Formats: sequence, structure tokens, C-alpha cells
Amino acid sequence: MSWPSVIILVPAERRPSLEERIRGFELVPDSVMGDERLHWHGYSYSLDLSGGILADYEPDELGQVTASIGEPYAFYVSCQSMDAARAFLRDVLPGVDGLVDTNHFEILQASRFLTLLDSHPSWDWRRQPSTDPQ
Repeated sequence: MSWPSVIILVPAERRPSLEERIRGFELVPDSVMGDERLHWHGYSYSLDLSGGILADYEPDELGQVTASIGEPYAFYVSCQSMDAARAFLRDVLPGVDGLVDTNHFEILQASRFLTLLDSHPSWDWRRQPSTDPQ
């Protein structure tokens, strides 16, 4: 199975603070893939902070995001495992006023996403929607 991934979306004016938070993890450029790598707490990650992931959104999805947070900035993170994803998101998302796109047909408020992680520590958003995260 492929690495779990999410897209974190914030209002464009909040890009500098989120990018600073993420770059504080000491990312390493990957010249082959054109993204950045992170090795943290025994896990591996691939990140794209360019915002280019927004080009992959359908117009109605982008409209939903814009209606919720205004002009968006997005970054993509792919994690080696669900445990890696949970660890990273629990560290990055607190205080983020934005959205998390699960890449599995759901876009949730970041605070709601964190609440679900706390309430259901083994939730796998790839297999179970947020309405039934058992």
C-alpha cells in the first residue's frame, strides 16, 4: 500500500507561519523528486511546500476550500505509515486555523481532525470516514 498522505490548507496570508513551522523540522531537499524529505522520530516523510498541489483540485473542491478559508495555500505531506502521519499531524496541526484534506474524499477543519485523532488514536482516514472513525 502507498504511503498515507494529506494536504494541509490554510489562508494564503498564513503561509509564512505554517511554512516556518514545517521548515523548523530541518527538511532536506530531494533534487531527484523536487520535493523535500524529513526524517523525524524514526519516520520518513516527503513534503511539497510549493503550493502546487492546488492545481490537482477540481473547481468545486477549490470553491469549497475558498468559501471556508479564503484564498488557500496548501502543502502536501506523504508519510511512511499511519503512525508517522499521526505523529507529524499531532505536532504540526495544533493552533492551525485551516483544513486537512485526507486525500480520501474528506476535507475537515484542522481542529476537528485533531479531535478525531485524539478520540480515536488508531483511526485510518484512508479506510474510514470521519463520521465513523472506529
